[in-house]
Amino acid sequence: MAKRRDEDAPIAGPQEQTEAAYGAQPRRRGAYQRQSVGEAIAKSLIRSIASSLGRILARAITGRMR
Repeated sequence: MAKRRDEDAPIAGPQEQTEAAYGAQPRRRGAYQRQSVGEAIAKSLIRSIASSLGRILARAITGRMR
């Protein structure tokens, strides 16, 4: 006995038209945003601290302490 297809069940193929028309500009998800001065300072400070900690760890692992 063959199964009946439910009326609410999706059929094969896309249910919504998600493709943009030919020549249309696609919507950008991650648009470039310039960072503020505070963000740039914070990022630089964190990178500096991380670099110093990495150097200290590398010296400790290799046995060369200052």
